[in-house]
Amino acid sequence: MNTLFRRLKSVRLAVGLIAYLTAASILATLVPQGAAPEEYRSLYPGLLADLILQTGFDRFFRSLLLFLLPSFLFFANLSACTVDRFLRELRKKGPRRHGPDILHLGLVLLVVGAVLSASLHREETMTLVPGSRVNLPDGAVLSLTDFRFEKYPDGRPKAWTSVFDLTDKDGKPVQQKYEVRVNTPLRHGGITFYQASYTPYAVLELRSRDGQPIELYQGEEIKLGDTAYYFMALTGEIAAAGTRAVIRVDDGRTPKVLRAAPGDPAGDLAVAGFREELATGIQAVRDPGYALVLPAMLLVALGTALTFIRKIKEGV
Repeated sequence: MNTLFRRLKSVRLAVGLIAYLTAASILATLVPQGAAPEEYRSLYPGLLADLILQTGFDRFFRSLLLFLLPSFLFFANLSACTVDRFLRELRKKGPRRHGPDILHLGLVLLVVGAVLSASLHREETMTLVPGSRVNLPDGAVLSLTDFRFEKYPDGRPKAWTSVFDLTDKDGKPVQQKYEVRVNTPLRHGGITFYQASYTPYAVLELRSRDGQPIELYQGEEIKLGDTAYYFMALTGEIAAAGTRAVIRVDDGRTPKVLRAAPGDPAGDLAVAGFREELATGIQAVRDPGYALVLPAMLLVALGTALTFIRKIKEGV
């Protein structure tokens, strides 16, 4: 047992693992992760593509042998070094130096956080328009109430701002009029919502027989009575002459796909016109390691500071 513990806390083992994890992780960022086999064969020579696929390097951060096991060994090595040094410091009769112990503890937490982030990190991109609602895993509802795209006088983009209301599963407000901007995300239930982009979105304006306005965003469907109307696309630019809306009208018997210009009928409705609005691109990121990384960095900074302060005092 003592032999195993002595080998586990080996400095050579630590250096080797650090070198491997650093080099392999850098390479993994250069190789596309999680792509189809055909993509690797189109990007790399046949032998290299087969090597990437057969070793599992195409999913490096989820590979047991390539990443998770070496990371666990590094975690065990750091933990053993931390425990060994801490116990030796406790047995000392003179002044004790716990700065390196705090530093090692921070590194241990950092390794755990990095492994969790690399193996369990999930991302999803959503395109939302004002009025869109997103049901979150914990039952909360995220509603987009407004989206603003601000520009400088010369036309350069200045800011994208998505305004959200967040309610819990019982409908009680959690956040109201929360403005998500670049570098100002919204966090809830372990998910972080980032402002990522914007997209021009076509809006189809319809009129019912009694003159009531009805709007459909591209890709949206509405059912009126027994008939469903689905706005598929526009055939050209909104302002261009001859542009028509491609609409699927399904009365439950014979679905029809129409190309209708303003003034044309579409089932029991009439096309009133088109316009363009902006949709916001929101990136939803779930990163279970995030909660550990910040305290780990603080412990590393504290441990480093205490170590240097102690060295300076000893040198005076």
